[in-house]
Amino acid sequence: DPKIEKRPDGTVLVTVPVKAKIDAAFRYTEVKPGAREEIVFQLTRDARNQWRISHLDDGVVMSPSNFRVLYRRVPLYFASSDGTQLVPDVRWFPNDNTATYAVSALLDGPSPWLRDGVRTGAPEGAKLSTTAVTVSTGLEASVDLSANVGKGADINLLQAQLEATLLRLPGVKSVAVSVGGVPWRADHVPDLARDVQPTNGPFLLQDDRLAVLDRGKVVPVEDAAPLTGLDARTPALSPDETVRVVLSGTTRLLLLPAGAAAPVTLTTGSHLVAPSVDRFGWTWTGEQTSTGQLTAVLPSGEVAVVGADLLNGRTIRSLRVARDGSRIAIAHTDAAGLDLVVDVAAVVRDETGRPQLLGETPLQVGAVLDDATELAWVDEATIAVLGRSGTISAPTVHLVPVGGPTETLPLMDRTSGIAAGRGDRTLFLADEDGVLMSRQSTSWVPTGITGVRDPVFPG
Repeated sequence: DPKIEKRPDGTVLVTVPVKAKIDAAFRYTEVKPGAREEIVFQLTRDARNQWRISHLDDGVVMSPSNFRVLYRRVPLYFASSDGTQLVPDVRWFPNDNTATYAVSALLDGPSPWLRDGVRTGAPEGAKLSTTAVTVSTGLEASVDLSANVGKGADINLLQAQLEATLLRLPGVKSVAVSVGGVPWRADHVPDLARDVQPTNGPFLLQDDRLAVLDRGKVVPVEDAAPLTGLDARTPALSPDETVRVVLSGTTRLLLLPAGAAAPVTLTTGSHLVAPSVDRFGWTWTGEQTSTGQLTAVLPSGEVAVVGADLLNGRTIRSLRVARDGSRIAIAHTDAAGLDLVVDVAAVVRDETGRPQLLGETPLQVGAVLDDATELAWVDEATIAVLGRSGTISAPTVHLVPVGGPTETLPLMDRTSGIAAGRGDRTLFLADEDGVLMSRQSTSWVPTGITGVRDPVFPG
């Protein structure tokens, strides 16, 4: 409840509990539990000697229930650095004139945290030429851009971005774009992949073999060598399943070549983070106690040292590259295991796809979490986090949007690992007894599979 205090200088201080903030660009930031915001009202007496508000800071305070009614979650789409994938930048726009807000924000470009990892077809300074994007009775959204947009614009890419963004809004079935009232001709609009779904999975470890859940049964991956005596853990696969790796203990990253060839050591360390394989075939890991860099390695053994200043002096709990290859989610704490932060950062690559560094000013998500041990991308803009929050003392699966409120899923005792395909209905977890559970409706249901550990989907 708000706390109201009348101060000696005649102003009124109102302190309100806050769950989230929306900035001027309509980006949603969850805040720590118990956060409060102070609002100062300056008062004056009117001609009838009644008190009136004469000044207050810009902004609107509303309840979460009103916010859900008045605002809509909208992903703006940009292109991956290689121009093959759609990458979302989630905003929350008012329900009225949503299409206009969305196009204006798209033309302004990606958020600072994402900018270095994506491309856009809109040149700097691009604007709408009219005050609104109109939607006809035929459900066609008409976008008229200012004349300067035609200079330096990648017309085909921008058309793809506008369509990907607007066609997800209710009541929009097509998009017509013009510049200064003149229709433009986008004749080679790229067909960009969006939120690619894994073909198979989850993969897991059973009886010292890499295996996969196939039509309700665990089937060993026949062309992957047995892992006997290797203390194998935390497998990871590329989205196309051509790169397969496991950790051997905490010190060696092993490649599992095709043809059941013997495992190959890709890199070593003192205490490596569980790996993640991106769509370019790079396997990501690094020392849990970070010096501000990560390691990415190809199956050939080529190594890329990836600059990650945000991790310097931090302890990495888990990392996972998004399936679009343009973003990475990282859970990390201070050396004492406190001060948990879940960051999403852009991945900066060269023209070959080789990772070089993580973008500056990462986006912090999941502020309600107190601890985290494992991450998995559920979809293009949601991360599953195994961790603790609030009064929950046991590790629990949370759905953490990249710009939105965290949702806590039902508690399952002794959860030890999670896996996510695409969508919250493709979530699996394994408990400390090796029982595999799947999410059905609002519950976790046993699959009948036992004796497994470390489930994971490709990507």
